Amino acid sequence: MEAFAALVDVLGYTRGRNEKLRLIAEYLRKTPDPDRGWALAALTDGLSFPAVKASTIRNLMTERVDPVLWVLSRDFVGDTAETASLLWPAPDAAAMPPPGVTEAVEALAQMTRVSVMTELPKLLDRLDATGRYALIKLATGGMRIGVSARLAKTAFAQGFAVAVEDVEEYWHGLQPPYEPLFAWA
Repeated sequence: MEAFAALVDVLGYTRGRNEKLRLIAEYLRKTPDPDRGWALAALTDGLSFPAVKASTIRNLMTERVDPVLWVLSRDFVGDTAETASLLWPAPDAAAMPPPGVTEAVEALAQMTRVSVMTELPKLLDRLDATGRYALIKLATGGMRIGVSARLAKTAFAQGFAVAVEDVEEYWHGLQPPYEPLFAWA
């Protein structure tokens, strides 16, 4: 999750298309399966976790920090994920190591509207602010970091030296974490 969080963080601040392509391609080449497939799905809005909504994050935050501080901070920052990741209180006990992308995706997929209020905090407690931001974006969808599905496919093509048209044709009909796509490339 740490490498994915670092990617999400740097993509959010990177304005140049070519630099975004390079960063995504490098991440996809260096990251093992299935983490890179889950990350690619997240970047292209290919994941959905129905139990985790923006209201879930708001409810968790009002339980953990002063509600007035939360509202004022959210209004000032303008982004729920960023505000929550920065305001999330440190865990009382030593946390387990940060989860990997696959572990996070599997945990999020198992959460229900009831269990999310106890299970999501366990994941958030294991991450630093950058990791929490990436996890919240992953969980709620809509990364909004300037990466379209086409850009991600182009980065994939560049990263593995294949034609983007071939990537689009092969990608069609595959499900995350896209292991056959990576094996093909």
